[in-house]
Amino acid sequence: MSSLVLQSTHGVIRFSLKDSIKSLELTPKKESLIMLHFSSKGRRFKRSIGYKCNLKNWDVTKQRVKTGKGMVTNAYEVNSFIGNIQSYAEGELTKMKKENGSIDVKMLSSLIEKRIKGGGEIDRDEERNKDLIYYSKKVLEQKKSQIKIGTIRSCNQTIKMLEKYEKSKGYLLQFDDIDLSFYRSFVQFLEKEGYSLNSVGKHIKNLKVFLNDALTNGITDNAIFKSRSFKVLKETTTDIFLTKSEVGILAKEDFSLRSKIELARDIFLIGCLTGQRVSDYNGLTDENIEIIDGHKFIKVRQKKTDTIIHIPITSKIKEIMNRYNGKFPPKLSESKLRENIKLACKKIGFKDLITVSYTKGGQLVKKVVPKYDLVKTHTARRTFCTNHYIDQKPIQNIMLFSGHKTEREFLKYVRIEKREEALLVIESGFFD
Repeated sequence: MSSLVLQSTHGVIRFSLKDSIKSLELTPKKESLIMLHFSSKGRRFKRSIGYKCNLKNWDVTKQRVKTGKGMVTNAYEVNSFIGNIQSYAEGELTKMKKENGSIDVKMLSSLIEKRIKGGGEIDRDEERNKDLIYYSKKVLEQKKSQIKIGTIRSCNQTIKMLEKYEKSKGYLLQFDDIDLSFYRSFVQFLEKEGYSLNSVGKHIKNLKVFLNDALTNGITDNAIFKSRSFKVLKETTTDIFLTKSEVGILAKEDFSLRSKIELARDIFLIGCLTGQRVSDYNGLTDENIEIIDGHKFIKVRQKKTDTIIHIPITSKIKEIMNRYNGKFPPKLSESKLRENIKLACKKIGFKDLITVSYTKGGQLVKKVVPKYDLVKTHTARRTFCTNHYIDQKPIQNIMLFSGHKTEREFLKYVRIEKREEALLVIESGFFD
């Protein structure tokens, strides 16, 4: 291969006429644009260098304008320009490989285009901000002290999937690439990766956060993500609650010989009796106790909403605290809490078979599982809301303790069958 072609682990740069050799052979005097071509591991771009040449004066092998007898007057000028662009591109490639360990193809394309047009130095940070993943990582790093660890973890998972998508497509995602075609393609990609519909929706939701930040900060004017068609996919999951009877059975079961299960059970019961999220009911301390007019309350500043909630310390909560010398159960890691509360419910015998259905990999999945296998840390909050709703307590009063802002959000937590709900209405005297 000619030494004029750069070929290495970085990529290949070559120069050719825009029109095909076959077509130019029919019209050898036709002027055709001289093009720079770059390719690296399936990623490529091409740029016109601004000069033209006909096939008669173009050396296909050397990829330069012919010199010598009968040459065009600006042959040396054009060849010098080609050599300058090639040297510049090679230098940028080496720099990228050394600094980043990889080639930013779109950045290289922008740099070469700027060089060809004779512009000044390109603002690399401004140019890189057009790169969706680069900008998303930058935003996440800047905001990590302001957002929760769970949110950071979720957003990082989305960024990893975008990187995997990029790799599968062979090009870098920029904000201008985001359209409804990309949306559909990315959703299909996530489905092929085996994600459930709600997980796909989570990634789209995180992506929209990055896109909105870029739009707000003037990085892009692309607002297609605001379209109704660019929607966050979701479906209602099969979530369960424990009945008042089951909560009572769970509370009375003797787990004293299995301390980890007993601790998980007690922490979970605190959740069932307070209606809080696991981030708020797991790890309560004496600092959460507040006395108001002689009554003891648990004061919680909900981590998700920053809402302050006061929940009375009832006799049932006191019974649990008595097992810990009048204090709240010590905090347990969420993974251990999830694992051991399932074991507790399995041992007790919460084995009613429940049909669950969900969409995974773009396909509807249905299966039957025992109730204990569906118990999660969030089941405690659903249990509190649903049981008080069944007892026909005023929704606004339940929300006072759960912290829900609207009835619509609250009712998402009520997990009872329609027939049971109809029975409740009848018992309330609706038809009397």
